Amino acid sequence: MTGLREQKKVRTRAALAGAASDLFARYGYPNVTMTQVAELAGVADQTLYNYFPTKESLVFDKADELEAGVLAALAGCPADARMLDAFAGWLSAFVSGGDARRALASPGGMPRLAAASTGLHRALLDYAHQMAAKLAADLRHSHDVPEPAAQVRADALLALFVHAVERLGAAQGEAGLPAIAADLAASVEALRPLFPPPPEG
Repeated sequence: MTGLREQKKVRTRAALAGAASDLFARYGYPNVTMTQVAELAGVADQTLYNYFPTKESLVFDKADELEAGVLAALAGCPADARMLDAFAGWLSAFVSGGDARRALASPGGMPRLAAASTGLHRALLDYAHQMAAKLAADLRHSHDVPEPAAQVRADALLALFVHAVERLGAAQGEAGLPAIAADLAASVEALRPLFPPPPEG
């Protein structure tokens, strides 16, 4: 029963986020109200607020999923170049994945909205900062990386994520994905001095 209930919550959450994205694409983020989102999704206002306490949170509906993906990709990685490579692999999958392609196709997707709105771009930066703080704490506690190195490495990795979102937001359709991938690969290489090579042998 619990499994069915959780599945229903997941479907409801996705439907609410989808309704919001449709409205944002059609009318622009500033012109859409929470009540309009609830009406399109066919739920009461309070139901919407139970899932998304703010309109901004509807834009970043994948935030928890992205954070879990980053931490899972880096779990167990030594705090050296192998961690950078693991993050680069996750970022490449993010940029080329279905969510990114759907976001490119819709002006109501998170990258497009974050590129078009100063407030939402600031929220993106805040979100990345929170993720970096969690990663830095993990580097300190699980890998014995001292400060400020732990925070510098974490900030550098999440800056790549923000850069990826910014590039997606400015891209002119899927044709721009190869250039974004190449740009991110070059950025990863620029960060190598922050991540020591793994020990030989």
